[in-house]
Amino acid sequence: MSGERRIVAAKLLAMTGFLVLLTITYWLRSEVLALSRIHFSADQKKVELEQQRSRDSFPDRQQQYEVSLKNYDLQLKHYENVLAVYQKDLDEYARLTKDRLDPPQLPQRPTPPNTPEVEDQSQAIQTEFVSRRYRYFVVSEYGNGIACCAALLLVGGLLYLLMFDLNSNRLFYFMTLVLSFVFLIGPSLQSVMSAIVGLMHAPHGF
Repeated sequence: MSGERRIVAAKLLAMTGFLVLLTITYWLRSEVLALSRIHFSADQKKVELEQQRSRDSFPDRQQQYEVSLKNYDLQLKHYENVLAVYQKDLDEYARLTKDRLDPPQLPQRPTPPNTPEVEDQSQAIQTEFVSRRYRYFVVSEYGNGIACCAALLLVGGLLYLLMFDLNSNRLFYFMTLVLSFVFLIGPSLQSVMSAIVGLMHAPHGF
């Protein structure tokens, strides 16, 4: 094989390795985004459930507001009476403040239990998240081997071009090699994404 053909082959190998590494990187990103989507879908279901409960409890909350408004009127009248006493007789004011009577607190509305359908939705989201996270690490184990082969092709091709392609701009090959180590071959990006996935917990129930 002539020297020009070897250089062309080295370029093709480097391009193939670069594209494979780029594909694996974006695949890892898509998996992390999918896990985040599943996790946030639980929050979306919680918000929808809280909105439904808020609509159902509106009559009770309206009654509580009316009672609270009456209590406010009573407290305002009591304040005005005590203020008048304060301005006239401080001893009587001191006695009234000791004997102050606060209105009783309103009873709290109980939270209704979740329906079986809501519990099934919560369980389905948790199951999907755990299964997807497990699949991420299983497939990434095989993807790591593919990435290793692609990295060897990329580095080997660039090194060959650096040493033997004397007619081209070898600074371009060097910068490509450095950037590939920083963003594709180096463990920084993959390790960060794997750490994010490992630290993510399954969403809590509704």
